[in-house]
Amino acid sequence: MSREVAPGAGLDAALDAALAAFAARGRVLVTLDFDGVLSPLVDEPSAARPLPEASAALERLVATTDVALVSGRDLDDLRACAAPPAGVVLVGGHGTQSSLEGAAGGQALTGEQQDLLQRLGSALDGIAQGREGVHVERKPMSAVLHTRRASRPDAAAATEAVLAGPATWEGVHALRGKEVVELGAVALGKGAGIRRLRERLSAAGPAVEAVLFAGDDVTDEDGFKALDPDAGDVTVKVGEGPTAASLRVGSPVEVAELLHALADRRA
Repeated sequence: MSREVAPGAGLDAALDAALAAFAARGRVLVTLDFDGVLSPLVDEPSAARPLPEASAALERLVATTDVALVSGRDLDDLRACAAPPAGVVLVGGHGTQSSLEGAAGGQALTGEQQDLLQRLGSALDGIAQGREGVHVERKPMSAVLHTRRASRPDAAAATEAVLAGPATWEGVHALRGKEVVELGAVALGKGAGIRRLRERLSAAGPAVEAVLFAGDDVTDEDGFKALDPDAGDVTVKVGEGPTAASLRVGSPVEVAELLHALADRRA
């Protein structure tokens, strides 16, 4: 299959060396955020789609390597937007759901947690009301306030109201990302989701020797912190901003290039 991205072209020396060492290991796991990593960020989340070159790279890579998408999205939403090739594991809800864990995909909420989640959704609805472009998304474990389409004053006011209000309630786990505030009725964290997936795959077969994780948002930072580059893991920040990741690329286009270069080496 022909492709426009040349293997290794444009990758800096440090990233190219890290990929070469990672690819030379036995069983490895590649974990990727979706929005801003495989797909450019868009105003309407349901319109997000992976770049064609990224989809082609996943198709090649999953033939030789364990691959997972690790997202804040609900599993069904992630599956619909990412349309991943067969064999790619999905981890959704900021690590609380996994496509390997049966039809429900994740843990069950207690009655108390269900009540909390309902109250969170109602509180966010109240904050969004009257603010054009602010909307609320409900997930199985959390409720999310989105402000990307709102005016900057409305976005700031809504965000402040959430952080000063329901985000402070007992039992609430808050995550602030790019133009979103997510409030969970359970602990949220991609790092824990990546660790659980690594342990599960290792228990079922050869041990996973190293993990690569690429993410763009502040909600990806605990994923970077859960890994150890000194032990062979690879952490890649996509875009600008301070980060715990050891390496960086500029955009989803460069992520596709990275994945093709890795697929070449794993082949």
